[in-house]
Amino acid sequence: MKRPYWRTLAWRLTLAFVLVSAAALGTVGFISSVYTRSEFSALLGAQAQESLTAQVQAYVQANGTVSGFRPSEPHPRNGDRAGPPPRTPGVSRSSWLVLDEQRRAVFSTPNVPRGTRVPRPQGTPVTVGNRVVAYLIPSGMRPRPDRRGEDFLSRTAQAIGWSMLGATVLAVVMGLLVSRTLLRPLSELRRGIRALQRGDAPIAHQSTRTDEFGEVLHAFGEMHQDVVRSQQARRQLTADIAHDLNTPLAVISGTLEAILDGTFKPTSERLKRLHQETQHVSQLVNDLRFLSLADAGELHMNHKLAEVEPFIRGAVATFEEMARQGDVTLETHLKVAGVRASVDVVRITQVLQNLLSNALAHTSAGGRVVVTAEVAGQSLTVSVKDTGDGIQPEHLPHVFNRLYRADQARSGGGSGLGLSICKTIVEAHGGDIRITSAVGSGTTVTFTLPLPPALS
Repeated sequence: MKRPYWRTLAWRLTLAFVLVSAAALGTVGFISSVYTRSEFSALLGAQAQESLTAQVQAYVQANGTVSGFRPSEPHPRNGDRAGPPPRTPGVSRSSWLVLDEQRRAVFSTPNVPRGTRVPRPQGTPVTVGNRVVAYLIPSGMRPRPDRRGEDFLSRTAQAIGWSMLGATVLAVVMGLLVSRTLLRPLSELRRGIRALQRGDAPIAHQSTRTDEFGEVLHAFGEMHQDVVRSQQARRQLTADIAHDLNTPLAVISGTLEAILDGTFKPTSERLKRLHQETQHVSQLVNDLRFLSLADAGELHMNHKLAEVEPFIRGAVATFEEMARQGDVTLETHLKVAGVRASVDVVRITQVLQNLLSNALAHTSAGGRVVVTAEVAGQSLTVSVKDTGDGIQPEHLPHVFNRLYRADQARSGGGSGLGLSICKTIVEAHGGDIRITSAVGSGTTVTFTLPLPPALS
């Protein structure tokens, strides 16, 4: 169901841009309007002071005294408005008050009657011939602009208003663009999530963003690829398990049917083969159970402090007869005398047995299998090296995968889970396992286990 646009994040981001811009522009507009009127009023006051000073000087030059002076009212021109006439006859609306030399008011204003002595700080002196003839002080009345001044203020207010409106529209457009730019990666991420829910292949993201959104898209793309690979691996694992179980079960079922029908006699050889196939199925089931416990985090290791050399030699001794029968030289080079490690001896022995079984199975007569062990720093390093045919380079990255089968990748007719089990056990001990191989030169599998600092 598509949500209404007003409930989308894009709308909320745009609205946030508009509200922030409107608040900022409103504040700037109000301050600009007040400041413009204040400065314009100050300009009119300065002009009025200059005009009044010139009138006083002219009056004194003509009459010799400032007594009887009255400021002239401006006359409207071309329809200009000079302001309202005085409310009281004989009272001036001037924004400046003229005082004589004794600081008495020369004419009346609404606040100061004529002749009133004004004991205020020194005002602006008016001089004629280097003689102070009067003082000018503010009357407390703000100068009123004429029509042209009012028109100027009105046009200024309109310009500020239109600028605010234009900036608001620009904020809306920028909000839409920015929200679309910011939310485009979220749209791509949403499409990727829906593709992941449908089980589709990962969507190739063309974004070259290097910010946090780009990192999220890149991480999601990698996660999607991992999920798809895991799904494919799970399907392949299921198919391989079915195949590996079907083959021995088909042999067992066919042989038993032939015995029941009287086609085959239940000879010891046939019963031995049935037993071997049954053991193969049992081993595969046990290996799968082992890995499932590891995946569920329920695989428990019985760690205990044990000497390393005895259990390595014990694992090697198990395969000495098999090596002699195959005319393969089995050697050990152990430099771990007295070294003790905290390990699950049974599981680590299982790792060695799996590696030795693989090595002997792929080493022809006359070859060698060498087991080495040594301490490097705080780790125990154990390797099993053979002189077999080796592994093709394209198979090396997959040899630890479950049920991975390829003749060059040491299938050996086993369950196909041996190396995967080795990897699980070693990593459960906090160690690491790796494999190196060269076609025609043999293969080396090396695993490392951490040692307690005081025991290395």
